[in-house]
Amino acid sequence: MATEFIGNEHAVKMLDKISRQGTIPHAWLFSGPPQVGKRTLAVRWAKWLNCRDPQPNLTPCETCPSCRHLDPDRPSYANTHPSVLIVDTWMAAYWEAVEKAKEGEVVDTTKLKPKLSIGVDAIRVLREQVLRTPLGRWQVFIVDEAERLTSEATAALLKALEEPPERTLFVLISANPWALSATVRSRCQPLRFQLVPTAVIASALQRRGVPTKEAEQIARLARGRIGWALQARKEQAWREQREQMRTLLRMMATMTAWDASRFAELCSKGAEEERDEGRGTRDEEEEEKGTAVLSPMATLRRPLEGRLEGLMLCWRDVLALALNAEDLLVNADWRDEMRQWNIPAERAIFTLRRLRQTLRQIRPPSNANPQLALEVLALDMAEQGTRGTGHGTK
Repeated sequence: MATEFIGNEHAVKMLDKISRQGTIPHAWLFSGPPQVGKRTLAVRWAKWLNCRDPQPNLTPCETCPSCRHLDPDRPSYANTHPSVLIVDTWMAAYWEAVEKAKEGEVVDTTKLKPKLSIGVDAIRVLREQVLRTPLGRWQVFIVDEAERLTSEATAALLKALEEPPERTLFVLISANPWALSATVRSRCQPLRFQLVPTAVIASALQRRGVPTKEAEQIARLARGRIGWALQARKEQAWREQREQMRTLLRMMATMTAWDASRFAELCSKGAEEERDEGRGTRDEEEEEKGTAVLSPMATLRRPLEGRLEGLMLCWRDVLALALNAEDLLVNADWRDEMRQWNIPAERAIFTLRRLRQTLRQIRPPSNANPQLALEVLALDMAEQGTRGTGHGTK
């Protein structure tokens, strides 16, 4: 039997109901914060639709041949289900490697790195499969991080959405749905996912054998992202990452203009290998247009997004302390040190806004240069610390 789906019960109930009624819209847009179960539920639904012995609440049997060919924990290019195709930046990289292999290049698929965007070639593969006779009950096409579709890929996808064959389902997944074309959004049935309550995450971790105190700490740090919490349970890297966040927070609390470059360097620490291997990588849309190669720093967008989100959580703690709301602290063990900084609420609010702006700037569709965005953030922080007020750039 499939493992439980944690959180967002409304989404499970809705999909289960319409699936049993047989009134399934052919295109969906799953939106919401990262790592709250959007992709997991999309794959689970695809398994359930093709399962030989489907159970209530979108629970597939996990034992029939169809279920065994699809696993949400596998990379998209490693799933072998003949009627389910997952398109994402990893699959785009895989298809690019396949094309290079056809031309005689030696390609090591174990060293694949996700593309920065999903280009039109990936959608062409999808459209070719749409036209094939389905081998399962349903053909399901899942497009993860749909906001990373290039303009050409978006146009190609729209053609596939217009007149799909019967028993064909498209599920687009995005943490930033407003970056998608308005026309694409209008073709899809929206389903919004929410952050998972901390208590629900902690309980789920305890059921998996995590000690109570550690489960509660991980649940607080997860900030509603059940996917992050389950990954942290398997790996202990989150402890080191947390200490890195603490170092960055200390630097931001005492930022000067001289620290700007150093701050940007520390933010990208740990991603150098990905950056070096990404040299020469092109954004697929720019590649199709023959424009310049992306800066190596552009390959750091993904890890930097996580660091900026982590810093937002840290500054939320600073704000909570400034407002005498210590019961809201996530990093409660940092309380004494943060209190010594004596940062006013106005400055904490300003910093949270600037972190949010920077996060938006380095994400699609803006795709700002991460190095420059981080240095501007640091300079604004230094100026704000000097003035000691809550006013800053908009």
